[in-house]
Amino acid sequence: MTTKSPKDYKGSEYVITREFAAPRELVFKAWTDPKHLAQWWGPRGFTNPVCEWDPKPGKKINVVMRAPNGTDYPMGGEFIEIIAPEKLVFTSGALDEKGVMLFEFLHTVTFVESKGKTLLTIRSRVTKTTAEAGKYIGGFEAGMTQSLERLEEHLQPKTGPLIVERTFAAPMATVWKAITNKDDMARWYFDLKEFKAEVGFEFRFSVEHQGFTYNHHCKILEVVSGKKLVHSWRYEGHEGDSKVTWELFAEGDQTRLKLTHTGLESFPKTPSFARSNFEGGWTHLVGLSLKDFVENVDREIVITRTVNAPRELVWEAMTNAHHVIHWWGPHGFSTTVKEMDFRVDGVWKLVMHGPDGANYPNEHIFKEIVKPERIVLAHSGKREGGAMVTSEKTWMFDVVEGGKTKVTIRMIFQSPEERDRVVKEFGAVEGGKQTLERLSEYLPQMQATASKSK
Repeated sequence: MTTKSPKDYKGSEYVITREFAAPRELVFKAWTDPKHLAQWWGPRGFTNPVCEWDPKPGKKINVVMRAPNGTDYPMGGEFIEIIAPEKLVFTSGALDEKGVMLFEFLHTVTFVESKGKTLLTIRSRVTKTTAEAGKYIGGFEAGMTQSLERLEEHLQPKTGPLIVERTFAAPMATVWKAITNKDDMARWYFDLKEFKAEVGFEFRFSVEHQGFTYNHHCKILEVVSGKKLVHSWRYEGHEGDSKVTWELFAEGDQTRLKLTHTGLESFPKTPSFARSNFEGGWTHLVGLSLKDFVENVDREIVITRTVNAPRELVWEAMTNAHHVIHWWGPHGFSTTVKEMDFRVDGVWKLVMHGPDGANYPNEHIFKEIVKPERIVLAHSGKREGGAMVTSEKTWMFDVVEGGKTKVTIRMIFQSPEERDRVVKEFGAVEGGKQTLERLSEYLPQMQATASKSK
């Protein structure tokens, strides 16, 4: 959904669906029993020290979500309708320090059972809003998505195979390529030196977690091209041997993926190998990373460059208008920054001036800022007098060995056709490469200036 100013959110509606491999009564109980709800409600890392949740018409809601940094976010609301185990209707919204609701959502949650699974649909409409509401409403979809991931983990059996299923709006061929092509895998999974979907092929990769490095050693055990991939999964230097099975099923023009990880009980009985870590990891990889990749790969542009400067300096070059004007745009372009309000929901307006005299007005709205790792923007721009182009842009900054920084620009357009038009008419790919080249050339000047000022 396009980022809006707070006053525009009223009437906005969000629809989120998710299928759970659990019977409807159990999913409904997880939504209506406060002891269960407190264990999964809220984004990852959040807890719910207060969870007054009594699903009866007219009963008030009082939940206090506590962020990992200790900040409390109180939430109020009221139950309107309950039809067990089919439907749940309630209002909710964040409260200010005086207990006044900053905004209000009307949620209608339905539960449909089919063959032992439950299809959950959440329809959430903004009914009230205030000037302070934007930062909360803008993150609603991401926050609720993480909550549902936590719910899925909560519903998982605590023993036996770990199963994660997702349905993607992408053909089977696209999903199969995403899980078997090393270049695609590097985008959403792990960066592998080599990978072949051939029985007997062995692959390795390393993951750092909480200061420790875990070296994975896997071997392909079974391949049914386009449909099924099975490989072992173990850790060098640690006991235990497990198996991961990827299965693809066509459902119309969509693809259902079922991941099954067996043998988790063979790993050491330590916190690092806790089942919850595997649940969280696979849910994130399959439910977020892979889904985002396969559903957007045909309408995205991705450009990367490693620059010889520390991440903090690159972040400053990107977020300070005084620096941006020196490197933004392809070779031969200059840039005038009209406004740069660097905060979530802040507006950034600039005009690029081409060497042929053409002007390109652009406007961005900052949707997400994670210093110094990531910036997400809603972008609209055009050649003066031409048609508008809109996209979602993400700038990512990753630390690279040797004090360097890998800069990645990802642009997602409304359709593959729009992506192709931007590439053809505006030279977006080459323009992005030249922009990062100019950034790389400007950073030494920033470093030299910083050194002189010390």
